Amino acid sequence: MFRRINKNMIIIILLQLVLIYMVLNYNVSNTEQTYSRHNINEDDKKSARSLTKYIFNCTNINNIRLFKYDIGGGMSKSIDIGTFEGETVVVKRLSPRKNPKERNAQFREVLFMKDILMRDQLDHPSIIKMLGFCVNHLKHDLNIYKGYLPFGDISAVYEFGQEFKIAKVKFKIEERLNHAVDLADLIFYLHHSPLGSLKLVDFLPYDHFLMVKGKIKLIDLDYISNVEPSCEFSTGCAYYNITCQPLNNYEIQYTNCKSISNCTIGVCRGTNLKHNLARFTESFFVHLLKPELYPLDMQDKLLQLLQRLEKHNIHIDDILDELRDIKQAYARH
Repeated sequence: MFRRINKNMIIIILLQLVLIYMVLNYNVSNTEQTYSRHNINEDDKKSARSLTKYIFNCTNINNIRLFKYDIGGGMSKSIDIGTFEGETVVVKRLSPRKNPKERNAQFREVLFMKDILMRDQLDHPSIIKMLGFCVNHLKHDLNIYKGYLPFGDISAVYEFGQEFKIAKVKFKIEERLNHAVDLADLIFYLHHSPLGSLKLVDFLPYDHFLMVKGKIKLIDLDYISNVEPSCEFSTGCAYYNITCQPLNNYEIQYTNCKSISNCTIGVCRGTNLKHNLARFTESFFVHLLKPELYPLDMQDKLLQLLQRLEKHNIHIDDILDELRDIKQAYARH
């Protein structure tokens, strides 16, 4: 239905974007060194640092004092825990030791760098904060060198969070409502993100969310998609009672259609949002909004909200409005 995009072209684009950020970080570092040589005051140094939003780059990432090594990370990443200036941080690296046969080197690199680039472009309080990254070089680039070669390395630093199981945590009612509103706001943001409506393809609440200073945060963005399913007008969409809608001028470029007017291919617009709502409902909302845990006069409203969520017949705007109303009502108790 949609034309395939060359995988090598995607890799090249990703590499170019990462290199641009490396150059920007390098320029800021050099600017600070120039200020130091010329005895420029501290205000000017702070101004130079403000040109980058990250604490870490290739010049200082090794200053993190690691005390836990290789604690997890799945098939391609290794995760270390360390401290920097009194704060606990997480260092993710593209592990040379983890290379399953079904995951070639370039695919693993693309996923790792995609996670970095997605976090750089997305900004929400319920998405784990990236504190910086470093790309020294890639393993398949080492062939151009002669003699002694260090290992290729891609690293990224994130704020530290604790694992939790939502069904076992004993939250206060106010905490339950705060978490529910925060997660609904995250769903709203993902639907209206700068990259389009985003779908969390790989959704495992125990693996992809952490508790960071009392806030539930999404931690993995490598398997995220901004593409909604295509459809034929003759058959429609398979899930969530969504109708097959016409493509826009941008989307039609990736089909064989000559014009929108006679194109039989459409898009199931809204599927990404419905998918996220369904996953968040079954993984979080059914636990956070369990009616019997709330005052009697709030239980019916919570039950109706959960029923609408489970039937996929409520929009994210309405969910946010209802949750905020419930939160305000509880505050008046």
